[in-house]
Amino acid sequence: MSLRFAVVALLLISTGMAEERAAKPVDCPQLLTWMVAGIPSQRLTRLVAERGIRFRLGQNTTGFLASIGAGSDLLAEMRKPGASAAGTQSSECPTDLVQAVELVHQQHYDNAEAIVRKLLVADPENVDLHMALGNLRMQQDDVDEAFDDYSDAKDLDPSIPEIHNGLSHVFYHSNDGENAMAEARTALSIDPQNAEAYRYLGLGLYANENYSAALHAFQESLSRDPSRAETYYDLGLAQSADKKLSAAAESYRNAIRLNPELLEARTKLQLVLHELAPKRASVGEEAKSRLDSKAAQ
Repeated sequence: MSLRFAVVALLLISTGMAEERAAKPVDCPQLLTWMVAGIPSQRLTRLVAERGIRFRLGQNTTGFLASIGAGSDLLAEMRKPGASAAGTQSSECPTDLVQAVELVHQQHYDNAEAIVRKLLVADPENVDLHMALGNLRMQQDDVDEAFDDYSDAKDLDPSIPEIHNGLSHVFYHSNDGENAMAEARTALSIDPQNAEAYRYLGLGLYANENYSAALHAFQESLSRDPSRAETYYDLGLAQSADKKLSAAAESYRNAIRLNPELLEARTKLQLVLHELAPKRASVGEEAKSRLDSKAAQ
């Protein structure tokens, strides 16, 4: 089989898988698994808008989802008339996945991992669980294991952009900018509006010290999801490296505003402000000198 034919065949298979998944409304187990997998609320909102939901959004479910970080846009989308698929009756969500999402929200990733691993034993072909396990291992800096988990997910269904985002994240943490960019671009070829894919493309470019292109990628990401604190933090990193210190300080402030618990942004902001301080003092002294000179005349 020629390489060109193999690529075309893979694209056709991927397209078929994507269409099959897109035709199915989102059920509660899938939504919870995606949350464990770290898929941002903005992306979840788009998926629900495209596919609808296969469970009833009762008051208890709404309160629970809000308590674990589901965005207001996502909840509003699920409440829309016609969002629930015809014949939907149950509002039950699996208790094990509910517990896993709560543990992730509390940053108890090891305990959440134990739940997901148990679920995978019972359902080893569940691509979403493989993605979730990959994210949990990345949160614990188990990069090699995360690579295996995302690779397993990719073998099951290469048409999911979040799998390629996860692999891009793995490659970035392995200081492999080229492969990080390649996986991000694959994600964008599947979903050109994927904000996280632009973010990981930016990180790959940043790792390769292509700062101007990285800044553009981060801006593309923020234009699609302006509520992502981590993207502002990444933008600040690239701006700092590109010696745009005042802009970097503003990006870190935006990251802190969106997520006050993002301690790395606070640390980086202090470093940037410390670096800016002598320059500001120098400008102040120059202005004072000009005023003194004027006064002397």
